[in-house]
Amino acid sequence: MEFLEKNVATELIERKDHTLEHVGLDGERQTYFPARSMWLRLEQLHVTQQLAEPLDADKQPTLSTSLHGVAHLDGQELSIIGDAGHAMHTVEVSFAARDVSKADRLGLRELEDELGISFADVPLGTARLGVNRADAETGEPDQWWLACHIPEACIHALSKAMSDGQFGAVELGLALRHLYTAESAMADPQREPNLFLRPNKSDGAIECPEIAIGYVTHLRIDLATAQLRTATASGGGDELTANSVADAVNSLAVSPTFAIRGLG
Repeated sequence: MEFLEKNVATELIERKDHTLEHVGLDGERQTYFPARSMWLRLEQLHVTQQLAEPLDADKQPTLSTSLHGVAHLDGQELSIIGDAGHAMHTVEVSFAARDVSKADRLGLRELEDELGISFADVPLGTARLGVNRADAETGEPDQWWLACHIPEACIHALSKAMSDGQFGAVELGLALRHLYTAESAMADPQREPNLFLRPNKSDGAIECPEIAIGYVTHLRIDLATAQLRTATASGGGDELTANSVADAVNSLAVSPTFAIRGLG
């Protein structure tokens, strides 16, 4: 395993249009554009419950529920500007409960204006994306993480789907600040470009990149597929027709979907 040399810095030039120009050690320049969205599909998810200390000393501890899992970027890689050699396809994800506030709604509108997006989404929660860099002393690899806060009702919906054995898949859409691509939005709308965090703003260090912060804009929960039963046909002349219809019905699969998406 390769480990990043400590205190490695990179030169970045920030433009007024929010693009970044990276100057490599060989003097080569590369422009990075703010990423308009990030899409992930959860591969694993489990429920964790723990006692939380009350804010008021006179009250009893409360039982809080959170979700933890692993998400995959379809056809994309996630890395840091200036260190594309250490790219990842998966992210450790956590979901905790928190209501969406008016400040979140205003913050998403401001971010979408900054990104040149006119979707007018309503935030479904907040999100933070970062990485704990590999440690040569402990042998720990890079650990990419995504921490989301979504309304408690969403936490309960996901928890119930898992406990009922109906959990299929979860698709997550995000809008984040400090997340970039090496391609402009007009380059190829059909292809999802690779994503990059920017190095530390204060000293340009790759070892401690900026955390991307923003909002959950899309949450789709696919429940488990259920097979319809074949109806029993009766009667002589209608038996062939009934069996044909039953066979057709039996070949269909119902895939319930619980989708949450912000609409303006």
